[in-house]
Amino acid sequence: MVPIYDDVGYLIDGLQRLAVFDRAGIAGFLLDLGARPAHAPLTAVTATFGLMVSGGAAWGPYVLSGVWVLALVTIGYFVLRGTNVWSRVGILTAILAAPLFGHVLAEFRPDPVWGLLVGLAMALSAAQDLLKAGRRRLFVLGLVFGAAIVAKPSAAPASALVLAAGFLVQLALTMHFAKRWDWRVIATVMLGAFCFVLPFLYTNGVATFEYIRMVMSTEGGVWGTQASTWGHMSYYLKRDYSILMLGWVWFAALPVFVVCGALLLRDRDRRALPGFVGLMLAVVTAYVIVTSSAVKSPLIGSILYGTIIAAVAWCLGWLCTRVRVRGWFVAAAGAIVFATQWTPSARLINSLDPTMQATEAANRAALPVVVEALRNAARPSVLVTVPGPAYAGSLEFFVKQRTPTANFVSGYTWRTWEQFEQGIVNADVVVTSEAGMSGQALGFSFPSVEFQPRLLEYLRSNADFRGTRAYTDPEGRSVWVFARSVR
Repeated sequence: MVPIYDDVGYLIDGLQRLAVFDRAGIAGFLLDLGARPAHAPLTAVTATFGLMVSGGAAWGPYVLSGVWVLALVTIGYFVLRGTNVWSRVGILTAILAAPLFGHVLAEFRPDPVWGLLVGLAMALSAAQDLLKAGRRRLFVLGLVFGAAIVAKPSAAPASALVLAAGFLVQLALTMHFAKRWDWRVIATVMLGAFCFVLPFLYTNGVATFEYIRMVMSTEGGVWGTQASTWGHMSYYLKRDYSILMLGWVWFAALPVFVVCGALLLRDRDRRALPGFVGLMLAVVTAYVIVTSSAVKSPLIGSILYGTIIAAVAWCLGWLCTRVRVRGWFVAAAGAIVFATQWTPSARLINSLDPTMQATEAANRAALPVVVEALRNAARPSVLVTVPGPAYAGSLEFFVKQRTPTANFVSGYTWRTWEQFEQGIVNADVVVTSEAGMSGQALGFSFPSVEFQPRLLEYLRSNADFRGTRAYTDPEGRSVWVFARSVR
């Protein structure tokens, strides 16, 4: 299918960085990454090399995202190092059936990797005896913490808070039980984390916090979820969303946590108990953060769902060390879970959904019309006035493979007619659509939608533009492409 938001934004960024990489090599690519920081650095690197592998085709970055699955499984392997090999294999096989891992491949955006990385980072901490761990191991733990924090820069404060809450409580309990205080543990972990966090803050800190402010305040009316207090509190606990992101883990999590906690208290396991408490606090902290935010979506909840998955994996690993069970039996059970629960589709984007079909058809129909309209433009500029069913990002991704200098502007969040007038003056091509089309706005409250009738009337009566119906839906409503005839 034609990629849409948010995936396509990262694909466009990858195209631009691939051009730099092709022109300036690895050193130039890295310098550009510092001079022109990415919205999500790990995703930007994946996009660049994925598009290089696929020759610019959209499938490359999705396939290369498999590297992140391998990286996450590797971290999981070390989280479970206290269990035997076959038990590790069984538990990791089972958690791979959680749909959030499928989203790593099916959704090209930082959220799934970010959520799992935060959760597994905390689980890796829980697997350590922090006072007995060597400096090297603590430094590596800090590196994983840092990578989790910068995996989704716009959520860096949330990531840092979840990790800090769990880690500090785990460390405090460990020190309390050991009657020994060693603040070098914190210093070593922070040193590792700063290897990622400080370069990020230097190159992209101001821009990231400005973006957070804009989304949460200026554009809060567009992206915010309108719900009652209970609606916000229960949003991420809804059965549909929870199963969509967790699958079988949703049903297993609470019983596993209760049994693990009860046995830890019964056995008075002072080595593992601090890690368990830290993990549970990380889960609660993640829930509080995503619940208190007005901006909600299942993928934003990845920090909660990823932490739950990691906590379940850690608990199952600990239980395998306390309950007499053969490693081959755990491996077989994991294989059965995977065989019965894993599906190849993440289900967030359904190709049979009429909305997605309309979006696919509209973008594919509008693309050749836009390309033709830009053929003779000296400095090609495209304005897409309203979101969908033809989207600025989707068109830009394909157009830039033919016309790299094309400049795309979206007026989705524009609130005044004067903004549209100025945008039209600067554009060679204007893409707009008639009100009520399937695939439009996708449930968000974009202010530009109310200007649709006026925009169409203005452009049709403007002698500088020639309009073409690029796509017409079954109800007779159309996506229009207006090309400037004179400049």
